[in-house]
Amino acid sequence: MAMIQKIRDQKILLLIIIGGAMILFLITSLLTGPNLFSDNGAGSANGVTISLPEYQSALDNRRSLGFTGDGLADEVWNDIATDIVLADEFSSIGLTVTNEEFEEIIFGDIDSGYMSRAFYSNGPAKENWVNNFNAMLSTDEGKKMFIRYKNVIISKRKREKFEALINKGVYANSLEGKYDYLHANNKSEFRYVVKLFKNIPDSAVNVTESDVMDYFNDHKSDKEFEQKNEGRDITLIKIPFGASVEDIDAINKDLQDLKDSWSNFDDKKAFAESDVSGTVTSVRKSMVETNADESSFFDVKVGSMVGPYSKGDQMIVANVLGRTMVPDTAASVRHILLQAKDVNDAYEMAKLNAKADSLVRVIKGGQDFGTLAARYSDDPGSKSNGGVYEFFPQGQMVKPFNDFSFNRRVGSIGSVETSYGVHVIEVLDRRYKIEEAEVAFITRQIAASDSTRRNTYNEAIEFAVSNETKEEIVTAAEEAGFVTSEAVNIIRGAKSLSGIRNASEIVNWVYRAEEGEISHPIKTDKQYVIVVVDMIKKKGEPQFAAVEEQMRSGAIKQAKGELYAELMNGNNLEEIAEVISEPVRTAFNANMKTSAVSGSGAGAEPIVVGSSFSIPEGNMSNPIIGESGIWVIAPKTVTPADEKTDFLEEQTALVTRAKSGLSIAVTNGMNEAAGVEDNRYK
Repeated sequence: MAMIQKIRDQKILLLIIIGGAMILFLITSLLTGPNLFSDNGAGSANGVTISLPEYQSALDNRRSLGFTGDGLADEVWNDIATDIVLADEFSSIGLTVTNEEFEEIIFGDIDSGYMSRAFYSNGPAKENWVNNFNAMLSTDEGKKMFIRYKNVIISKRKREKFEALINKGVYANSLEGKYDYLHANNKSEFRYVVKLFKNIPDSAVNVTESDVMDYFNDHKSDKEFEQKNEGRDITLIKIPFGASVEDIDAINKDLQDLKDSWSNFDDKKAFAESDVSGTVTSVRKSMVETNADESSFFDVKVGSMVGPYSKGDQMIVANVLGRTMVPDTAASVRHILLQAKDVNDAYEMAKLNAKADSLVRVIKGGQDFGTLAARYSDDPGSKSNGGVYEFFPQGQMVKPFNDFSFNRRVGSIGSVETSYGVHVIEVLDRRYKIEEAEVAFITRQIAASDSTRRNTYNEAIEFAVSNETKEEIVTAAEEAGFVTSEAVNIIRGAKSLSGIRNASEIVNWVYRAEEGEISHPIKTDKQYVIVVVDMIKKKGEPQFAAVEEQMRSGAIKQAKGELYAELMNGNNLEEIAEVISEPVRTAFNANMKTSAVSGSGAGAEPIVVGSSFSIPEGNMSNPIIGESGIWVIAPKTVTPADEKTDFLEEQTALVTRAKSGLSIAVTNGMNEAAGVEDNRYK
């Protein structure tokens, strides 16, 4: 608390400084005029500035139309920027949305993906929206709202049509289809020896810092190392401010006093409902069997008080108002699912039914059902507990399963077919009534008091200002027992970080801070967070520090490749295999589409597999430094693909793959070319 006390001791001086700064600020504003408060803009696109009022107005407009969600602000920004970027494109190709087309979208039969998602998904059906829009057109105010909806829908519709044009332009010709077919179906068989990089210890090579830097200079422009977006690497120190023992004692005393008053009040239900947190609800015995306090609702006398007791982040006191038996048709079973790949495949279903019959016989013969469920069941939700589904209501399961569970006598064992496959089922129990209690609850949130939060904040302030470097503050955090974590490549405008849901204030601070700067305590998610900016990453070519470990790994891999390329020069595979202590293996059915080498334990190796088609049979390659290791291969045979003239299937598959995410990629590319800049978070 020493630092905080020093600040308090100097409060007179502090007030003088603040007052002087305010006077200087006002004088400056008078001399410089209104430009001191000028709008630097929410951003720009294609050289056009998007002002903050323009952006905020568009956002407010969208909200006033009933649109919500965490992503709405970004959606509105993207709509404004993209409309500017695509305006010239729309004009040059004559892309418009006529009034007739708009009316067909709203009132007619034109399908719009945007309308389905934004208006009809999990909401009123189209007919209801047709009625809503017609109602708007009946008043002057409604017509204004209709026009605002129209502007949004037309903007979205233009984008839909543009994306459709992009996707329609994707085509794969028969020659591309042919090569795709040949790459998949031309097969090679070859013998090989490989030394995988992972099986070579790093200590086998000597890589200096100079080697790592040389590797960085050679590869920093490679696409895989490109910094795609501006980013930040940060360290987070989390200081929680949960309820203290004193806070919990105070809450407990409050509820104990309330309990005493409640006990002496005649109308117990009215007393509960008079409290801001009071509720009265029906509780079934099965709902509270795992909670010792609440299961007592069914043991104590009616009118008894239960609690105070804690549950989650609440402390509760309850009053049992009454109990009764209510209808509750439910069954308890255990089952083994033999899952089918295709329930319409008669041969597969016959095999599964035969297996189910065998299981039924051995279970009836005394074999343990739970053991068999753990071994054979394909249902991950129940196999770990012996296949048991405790009391579930009528109609919850698929019909054949449901019918067996509710129509067969308790103890029955048999099998049924469903859309999942074949189930072996044993009916364990059924019930038709259950005890239900009417209970009144009064709750208090278990939370830190204002005093606890203030004390924690003061401690966090002192902690932040007492440590000047990342090393100091991380060491101090570990000694204090605070949780520390790192987050990398934080993008501007990120709403959450690892373990932190509401991180907007943190991200905003990070993008204003300098490298190495330590933040003040920032309150979020019931904790104070202190942030250290480890690295500021610019878009484009990476800084060495950002990719140092990758570059070191690359340099080590390169050195291993050069070392073993020399060791693996030999007269035949057997000789090479003996030198490097690896076996000679054979790859079967290698093809250029997957580039997999069977039996190698390696990933795709396009250069190795490609070489197996180009090296004459009977010859041996020189050492090949591949993706996963160093190879020497000796091709045996190449089996050409079957002759074929129709490659429509391959063409269709190529087009489908090409369309995936294409319109987004094109739009993003155009935005990048247009220099779209988002300054909202500055």
